[in-house]
This record gives sequence, structure tokens and C-alpha cells, in this order.
Amino acid sequence: MIISPIYKTRQEILQGYGVTPDSDAGRWRISALRKEGYLVPVSRTWCRVGPERRFHLRQTSRDIELARVVRPLVDSYCVWSLTSINPLLVHQRTRRLTLVEVARSDRRMVFERLRSERFRNVILETATKWVIDHVGESDFDVVVRILVGKSPLEDAKKGIPSLEKIIVDLFVDGQVLLGVAQSDLAHLVRLAFSEYCIDVRVMRSYARRRATWDKLVSFIEMLQFVPSEVLRDP
Repeated sequence: MIISPIYKTRQEILQGYGVTPDSDAGRWRISALRKEGYLVPVSRTWCRVGPERRFHLRQTSRDIELARVVRPLVDSYCVWSLTSINPLLVHQRTRRLTLVEVARSDRRMVFERLRSERFRNVILETATKWVIDHVGESDFDVVVRILVGKSPLEDAKKGIPSLEKIIVDLFVDGQVLLGVAQSDLAHLVRLAFSEYCIDVRVMRSYARRRATWDKLVSFIEMLQFVPSEVLRDP
């Protein structure tokens, strides 16, 4: 059973302490309560009640090997596969489609290097539709695509995406490119907000860079799981 998270405003939390959110004492109290595991700030005004828990995506051995090759070549990158998000999905995926994301200017170079390292079925994304027409012939397809600037990563050194990035990417590309049905995405969003700490500010910033925040926030509101006030807090 997925239980909705509890959110409170900083004002509500601090009422009993006789301080305000914009005071030094209020900021200190919020910081202290966070260290004690009582709450986690998720937006400018709202906090999630409970200890902080982050989702740690586990890269497959193939993902790790891809990251090993890519890491020395670029300043920033991200490597994650469809099977690595199975813990968040109802319908488990067996196809090991892996996304290798790098800066636009690095795509061709990384693509060529992976091919020279004898990785199988490496595809250079020139357009999502083009990729859809070419993936699926193998369980080990690797798609080299653009890493959006300032993408939120859980571990930049290992190229591991944050859960905020995963949610946005699945909302944009999941159904078409990765075959993740809307019902699976809805389950993932509920589980993500229930079990883990989602920083709405981080998710909103990245979703706006992908030009999809308005649609994503409407989708999450439709699930009636997270209060609109939390999602739309400036």
C-alpha cells in the first residue's frame, strides 16, 4: 500500500517554537529539525515530514563499463538503463536499453569511441523518432543522446541520475522511447513521492529546461497524491 506523504509549511512547523521562517532562529530550527530526521525541505515554503531518504539507482555491470569508457572523455555525462528502474515499476522490463547522455558537442565522439570499444548495438540519437525505428533488435541497445544542461545527478562522478531527472525523462520519453506505460509512470510517481524525498525545486527546474513542467505538474495533480500547493510553490 502506497501512503501519501505528509507535508507542512515552514510556518506551521515553527509555530510551536515561536519563530518565523524568515528569521535566523527559524532557519536554524528548520536546519536542526532536518538533521534530527524530522523533516526535509522540498520547496521554498513546504517540508516533507519524516527522515530524508534518497533513491539510489543501481547501475548494471554494463552501465558501469559504459561509464568507465565515457568518464575520461567528457566533463559531464549520465548512464542509466531501463532495467535499473525496475524497483520503481509494476511491470518489470527485461530489455536492457541503456541511455548514455553527454553534451551535444560530445555525442559523435562518444558514439565513435563506444563503437571502437566493441560495444554492440550503439545508436546515435539524431531524433527520438529515428531511434524508435532502430532500437529493439537487441536486448543490449545503447542510445547516445543529449544530456540537458544542468541535469540533476545523484552521483556526478558515476553519471547516475537523480530520481527527479528520471521522473521528468520518463514523462517526456518514457512511453514512446522506453515503452513505459502511463499506468507504470503513475505508479512510479506515487512510489517516488511516498518512499523517497523529491525536491520539487530541482524537478521543476529540470522539467522547465525540457519544456514540460506545466504538463508534468498537471499529470501529478491528476493523481491526487501530492498537494497542488506543494508542486506550485514558487
